[in-house]
Amino acid sequence: MPTDDGLTAAGLGDYVVLIRRQWVTVLLGLVTGLAVALAYLALAPREYTSVTAVLVTATDADSVAGTGRNEINLDTEAQLLTSTETVSAAAEVLEVPADELDDLADRVSVTVPPNTEILRIAFVGSSAQSAQAGARAFADAYLDGRRATAEDALEVQDDALQERIDAVGEELRVATEAVATLPNGSPERGRAADQAAALNQQLANLGAQQNQVRSQTVSPGRVVTRATLPASPSSPDRYITLAAGVVLGVLLGLGVAVLRHRRDDVLRDGHDLQRRTGVRVASAPENPLTDGQVSLAAPLSTDGRAHARLRNHVVTALAETSRRVVLVAGTQRGGGPVAANLAASLARSGEEVVLVCADVFGATATSLLDGPRRAGLAEVLAGDRSAAEVAQRFAGIPTLRIVSPGRDADRADALLQTRNPRKVVDALLDAGADVVVIEAPATREDSSVQTLANVAEIAVLVVEAGRTTARDVADALGQLESMNTSVVGAVLVRYDGARTTAEHMPAPTGDDAPAEPTPRVEAGRGPGRPAVPAAKVPDPAGRART
Repeated sequence: MPTDDGLTAAGLGDYVVLIRRQWVTVLLGLVTGLAVALAYLALAPREYTSVTAVLVTATDADSVAGTGRNEINLDTEAQLLTSTETVSAAAEVLEVPADELDDLADRVSVTVPPNTEILRIAFVGSSAQSAQAGARAFADAYLDGRRATAEDALEVQDDALQERIDAVGEELRVATEAVATLPNGSPERGRAADQAAALNQQLANLGAQQNQVRSQTVSPGRVVTRATLPASPSSPDRYITLAAGVVLGVLLGLGVAVLRHRRDDVLRDGHDLQRRTGVRVASAPENPLTDGQVSLAAPLSTDGRAHARLRNHVVTALAETSRRVVLVAGTQRGGGPVAANLAASLARSGEEVVLVCADVFGATATSLLDGPRRAGLAEVLAGDRSAAEVAQRFAGIPTLRIVSPGRDADRADALLQTRNPRKVVDALLDAGADVVVIEAPATREDSSVQTLANVAEIAVLVVEAGRTTARDVADALGQLESMNTSVVGAVLVRYDGARTTAEHMPAPTGDDAPAEPTPRVEAGRGPGRPAVPAAKVPDPAGRART
């Protein structure tokens, strides 16, 4: 069922239809996205990225307390590389003012390749040279800071050893003086001598440790990949920017296409009709119709089979009622071509059918009936003639009769507004008609459609593809359903300026004496409505006659 806005849940087929109809909009969106991307590439400031790699080696500053092992935490080292001390040191080299340290820190990034002890330093600059200089400055600042930290740790060790050496040396001096002053062979002198020897050994060990600390070479790490000079800008990236422009452009085009599709109310095919209005397509003749001409399709032609499918829908719907009256109404134009072919198809199936041409300014009667105008609907509504008298039999289809608008179309139009056509239809049914098909005017142009709908049991809508809107169909449904007339389906037709290939039966015959022809009315119910000329009707032998 359609939603309140006339749309059902979108499926894949809906998007295919949308793209097929709105491909120009999608293409314009794509071109717009590409144009914006190219403009950004042309105007955006260039940024260059230089990369250097530093291998970090362990120092005494990295020793783990209580284990004697030196371990490196590269996550910590990565944070130290962007610390204030490192950034300040790099800023001094790059001659960056102190108030721009935050911006300088934002330009450097550090990554750690998996399973390595390498810091990968990337620096973004406004030029290739500044990017290279920035990467080199941060690598050097980091290594210098790490070296200074290691040297400070060694200096602390040296100071600690020196303090112990000084203390042991003082103890050794006291022990040596005691040995010199105590008598030979006394126990005190022996103990002092032993103490002096132990202190002397301890002093030698401390001296050896100090010499080792002082001779230790500090290796905080080294640059394994020197900062490169970028050959091209890293930002904006040409391929990423173009790809983003394409994606955003397509999304923009699709968004606009969806909005236009939702606002586009025109019904172009049966899918639109079903999806937007909920009315099913009973048939869809292939050949386009010609405005102002009504012709009967050959029974075995493609269009003839389409009208036979419509007949089957109508017969099924009428099986539930004893009063078999069908209204055929168009939304933009009258339902004449469909009404005539439906009546002919019903008659060929053995039904006694009467076609009432209630679209009094239409071309159905003048196209199917030769000769001057005869008494018809106007005279019956006025009470001058009976319905059975004015029904003209269509030769070649013995069970088809046609009630024309009459001699005066304006009179017929006026009487339809004031007189109830139910008596006319009842009289035709009482006179032996199995089915009465009423050709109604367009629902957009004539209020008499509701009057006629009150007479019919079911209705068939004629929808012109590419011109009729969902609002037109909704309005027509409202008019028909207000009269409790159910719509069994719609016939989807197309119009063009060419004649439609069709087959007509021989001319009708009747007992009614010919009357003097009356001039055609130019605009009976609306300003500017042109008169409809009688169409040339070919007989079965292919000879045209008017």
